[in-house]
Amino acid sequence: MEVLIDLAKLDHNVAVIQEICRHAGVQAVWVTKGCHSHPAVVDLLASRGAAVLGEVYADNLRRIRDGFAGELLMIQPPSHHQLDAALAFADTLLVSSVDNAAALARAARRGGRRPRLILMVDVGNLREGVLPDAVAGVVTRILALPGVDLVGLGTSVGCYGGYLAGARDLQRLVQVAATVTATTAHRFRTLSAGSGTMLLELAAAGGMPPEINQLRIGAAFLVGDQPPTGKALPALYQDAFLLRGEILELARKPSLPQAPTGTDAFGRTVTFVDLGERKRALLDFGMTDVDVYALTPRSAGVRILGATSNYTICDVTESPERLRVGSHLVFRMAYSAMARAMASVHTQKTILPASS
Repeated sequence: MEVLIDLAKLDHNVAVIQEICRHAGVQAVWVTKGCHSHPAVVDLLASRGAAVLGEVYADNLRRIRDGFAGELLMIQPPSHHQLDAALAFADTLLVSSVDNAAALARAARRGGRRPRLILMVDVGNLREGVLPDAVAGVVTRILALPGVDLVGLGTSVGCYGGYLAGARDLQRLVQVAATVTATTAHRFRTLSAGSGTMLLELAAAGGMPPEINQLRIGAAFLVGDQPPTGKALPALYQDAFLLRGEILELARKPSLPQAPTGTDAFGRTVTFVDLGERKRALLDFGMTDVDVYALTPRSAGVRILGATSNYTICDVTESPERLRVGSHLVFRMAYSAMARAMASVHTQKTILPASS
């Protein structure tokens, strides 16, 4: 199994998004957690003049820092065992409570560093963040902590539960910032919003509130669509990352199992339809390698039937290709598939030549 990375298509996606952000007057934070901060992707972003990269894992921040001179944003509060590493490599960190900020303040004083913090506000997605009515009190307590600088407020919408983010969410953040500034006299340098992927079309249409000056963008430049809806984003490639699997077995078999079935090992119920004998291909990857059900076959006549932890079974009866054991099938990956495949140590990562 192999992930094929088309840097030319990624470069195109980055260039399109950079232009949208320029016109909208927002800074892009390129969130690279989905591709496990692959060095080739980080190098591409650096060559495009990316100013800020976002990550969640301290180990990945360490790798990025070795070759990236810009700002690094840790886009989730670090756990206690990550505090020192996060402070060593991240310039700015998202926090969602006084407890997060206080832990970072203590660790920063030990390490002689002074990190910048962005406090997350929950404007409705019910993921991380302080509820709007409590923000002023939390800000007051964080400002009293020695060793940290509170530079902004942020929010996360569109990543959890299929939340369909829009301008209303950003207006809530803007209003919270204005209220807190009036209450505390503290002005925020940054108002950061994500998922930038869900908000990108709003930015392109000129609908971003002018006070929002940062978008955290991941899926849009990596896979070119919106994870909650699967909607392709205009002018972006959806196939910069592909998965190529090898056929280990090719045989005609009945389409119905010979005994009653329940859920599989991953809690999914597979529906079987009696289509008679069909040609089935057994591929060399499974659910521990990739989200199989977020794959789309690139070849006509190929249909994914199901998967185990290490195998994927496809119906290839209608395929016009002369398939055999050792042949390869290629699949487009939605975000969840790409993220799992890039994190797997068992998938080979191959950079496609520029002429592909």
